[in-house]
Amino acid sequence: MKTVLCIVVVLVLVSSTSLAVLPPYGYMGLYIDEHETYCTSGEGFYPVEMWIWCLPSERGMICAEFMIVYPANIIQSTVTVNPEVSVTLGTLDTGMSVCFVDCQWDWQWPFHQALWVTDPTQTEIEIEKHPDPMIECVQFANCETGYPTECCVVHTRLCINYPECPPWPCIGTEEASWGAIKSIIEK
Repeated sequence: MKTVLCIVVVLVLVSSTSLAVLPPYGYMGLYIDEHETYCTSGEGFYPVEMWIWCLPSERGMICAEFMIVYPANIIQSTVTVNPEVSVTLGTLDTGMSVCFVDCQWDWQWPFHQALWVTDPTQTEIEIEKHPDPMIECVQFANCETGYPTECCVVHTRLCINYPECPPWPCIGTEEASWGAIKSIIEK
């Protein structure tokens, strides 16, 4: 009886953790780790590892379209593509369209990039919309029939040469309410 009870408890715990609720809008951010740390500092000429992380909306995600803007004190180096990616069109700094093999329902990284910081100037690496004039925002293709696109929230910039991380998220100094974020997405 104890064995059966233990199995039931384990099954309940496993199933409850796999039923995480996704947000109504997807998120994309730049990090130096697994979507937690978004700022870094160092001395002189030093390396930085940048991860592009995506959190799908409640409708899932199969593709993303965006561009990365690098400040003058950053040298781009090796880009690693996630093995779960099936198609890439463009480059990170001129506009990227990327699709995964299957629909994603949790945090996923399409790219990881090695960078070099050349001086101590405080700067940010940013995510912006793909430069194609037909694309209106940083967007994901969701997993509904026909894979329609939807705008996503740019969650963080990668803050370079910050001795302390600015308040979360690193998206400027102004306060942002959920209503303000929604109005940006709905543009």
